[in-house]
Amino acid sequence: MSYFPKLDRLSSLITMIACGAMLAAIPNHALANSRSDSNYQNSCWNTQVDGATLSARCRRINGGSKRTSISIRGIENRNGNLTYLSNSTNDSSYQNSCWNTQVDGENLSARCRRINGGSKRTSISIRGIENRNGNLRYLR
Repeated sequence: MSYFPKLDRLSSLITMIACGAMLAAIPNHALANSRSDSNYQNSCWNTQVDGATLSARCRRINGGSKRTSISIRGIENRNGNLTYLSNSTNDSSYQNSCWNTQVDGENLSARCRRINGGSKRTSISIRGIENRNGNLRYLR
């Protein structure tokens, strides 16, 4: 009877636990990028959108709050659908052909022009924005 198969399973288990512990130690902001979900809606309220500018009142670390705004990046109107550009750090262009724009949590909705001249209501999740001590900022 050999004990090597049991050792192989044990060493594999130890390796998996060690890798998991290392991943858990990496700060969340180190893993985040502009394709991450936004989390500003957890600590901001009275959120509005004007063109491609998102504004809200956001909680600060000291318990106060302040009005802040940020330019929404990387969203375009593609034949009546709000979609992300391949480079989501570019300026948005949806505001040039969309109107009645609203924001609810992290969801941006608007009525957007279609190629055939019609329009339709569409929405998209705004990605990568957080509240950093009362300021809307893109996740790093």
